Amino acid sequence: MRADLGGGPEHLYQLLKHKPDNVEAFVACPKDKPYHDRYFGLVGQENIVELPHRSFSLRSLFKVAAFVKRMNIDALHSHGKGAGLYGRLLGILTGLPVVHTFHGLHLGDYSARKKWLYLCLERALGWKTRKAICVSQGEALLVEKAGFIASEKLIIIPNGIEIPNSVSRPSWNGGTLRIIAVNRYDHQKNPELLIDIASALDGKIDFRLDVIGTGDRIGEIRTRVEHNGLNERVRIIGGVPNPRDYFRDAHVFLSTSRWEGMPLAVLEAMSESLCVVATEVVGNIDVIEPGRTGYLFKTQDEAIRVLSTFTPNTLGRISDQARQTAETQFSASVMAERTYSTLSSIARVPT
Repeated sequence: MRADLGGGPEHLYQLLKHKPDNVEAFVACPKDKPYHDRYFGLVGQENIVELPHRSFSLRSLFKVAAFVKRMNIDALHSHGKGAGLYGRLLGILTGLPVVHTFHGLHLGDYSARKKWLYLCLERALGWKTRKAICVSQGEALLVEKAGFIASEKLIIIPNGIEIPNSVSRPSWNGGTLRIIAVNRYDHQKNPELLIDIASALDGKIDFRLDVIGTGDRIGEIRTRVEHNGLNERVRIIGGVPNPRDYFRDAHVFLSTSRWEGMPLAVLEAMSESLCVVATEVVGNIDVIEPGRTGYLFKTQDEAIRVLSTFTPNTLGRISDQARQTAETQFSASVMAERTYSTLSSIARVPT
């Protein structure tokens, strides 16, 4: 449960922003910035109920259940692991149908025991899930393989983003290569690899790496940048309300994630005509066509090879094709239309 900077909160924001006129939406989320305020602007304070940030509470569960009944809500839609627990338990308490969106399978940093418990929990919750949305084909295959939910309940609806009408970004003439990364400073986003890549690139090419985002380990990564003598190359900027402004001052988007569902930051970078260089993991492989809209890498050496051998013509061509792909395949309005159609198909019929 989060409403700070991240792909999940942005996904929900786009769904609310593109809501059909005949749908009334309600939100349960923490009072985090910036998305709590953004949700408030779209649905109004009376349609928001507060949840704790990334923690489970029976008191909060029953408070939201009372809110759901008071507002005469017809269907529940949960996003991600923590909210998915609330959502499915609310379905049991209220008798309402539930649609759940996974936003990636988070197993990479679990012990064997914790992984087993999580798998058992998800399989149990799958019984109370009417439909489950996967944001990519790769994610759907992982969900089906894990046995989280019956395959006939799965629907693939790719993530969608706002596509800017035009792109204003500096072309690269072979000088300083401006690289942008978005990081949450946790195990999934793998910030250590960003610094390792920057250290290996230092002395090979002229570059600048800007990293935006927040997380508990941001101080540790800043210290590592300083320890590696990268202060002139790497800027750890922190959280920003306007990430696209930073995209528009860059040439390349670099992602070091260990796993993804379908990464919104990658899609946004493509829509801003950036060439993406990303790890070869589920989510990234569903978006990027190697050599056409970006590049995928398995190892640090592969990433170094790609970043150090760009030419202005190659980078320009890939940037243009990335923009075209985002525009034609990953529109927020199409994502919202398909999602609301799914919710309408399972919603309780008022009596």
